[in-house]
Amino acid sequence: MGLGGYLTWTAVAREIKNRIGVKCIPIEQSGNGIIKIIKSEIFANNPNIIQSISDSEFALPITLNNPNTNYCKKDTPEKAYHRYDKHIVEQICESYGFTPSSTKPDLYFTEEEVSYVESILTKNKIYDKNFLVIEPQSNNEYTVNKVYPLEKWQKVVDDLWKNYIIVQIGKENKQKVLKNVINLTGLTTFRQAACLLSYSKLFISSEGGLMHAARAVNTKSVIVYTGFIHPRMTGYEENINLWIGEAHGPCGMKIICEKCLNDSNRHNPEEIIKIVRKVIDQNE
Repeated sequence: MGLGGYLTWTAVAREIKNRIGVKCIPIEQSGNGIIKIIKSEIFANNPNIIQSISDSEFALPITLNNPNTNYCKKDTPEKAYHRYDKHIVEQICESYGFTPSSTKPDLYFTEEEVSYVESILTKNKIYDKNFLVIEPQSNNEYTVNKVYPLEKWQKVVDDLWKNYIIVQIGKENKQKVLKNVINLTGLTTFRQAACLLSYSKLFISSEGGLMHAARAVNTKSVIVYTGFIHPRMTGYEENINLWIGEAHGPCGMKIICEKCLNDSNRHNPEEIIKIVRKVIDQNE
């Protein structure tokens, strides 16, 4: 499970704590019955989650790899078969017998993390809420079909940078750094990147972990979805979820999907530009 997946579980833990007053402890159970406590940076400092067994405090185990809570109902080398009638947080909470009041994830930053992010912003003369953040890289380890072409992200930046400061975050990859951005790739951890998002005006990216992080810090996002996945399953209603693959999706294809590829190649990035400008105008 990726960091985005862990983030969705923070919403579940909060909803459980609000209902029964008990913290949760994330675990995974292997086929032979061995139980492993899952420790992740995503769960750090979270008042609804503990990551170690304590004699003085009871916690409700939440099994992260429970097939009953997994939105992927069948997974083959070629295709993932997703349940997408509800958001993944709603699907998990449904297995516990309730409907969540919110699907928003949670992150709790340390003073050191906040101080580090503020130092980066100061060093680059970036100020609170006067910049946009973009993450054009997609994690293609599970599927190649979530990728939106880098050259089209560049066209988005080439238009927007004339009016807005644009910061690029993500893993360091010199081949995927856009022009006309303040390049902060490789300079932050995932948590620090999320903290940085809390200072920004808007987040622009494709579907992925930082989309969940942006929601956790209440930063609105414009998210591009290919035909691989349905926005209803992972998207947040507070965002603008642009489904460029609606004509054929969700396909769930893990091997190269020509329809996903064609959708991305045919899509006009001007649509993203117009949406971003409209969102900013509405919020100013």
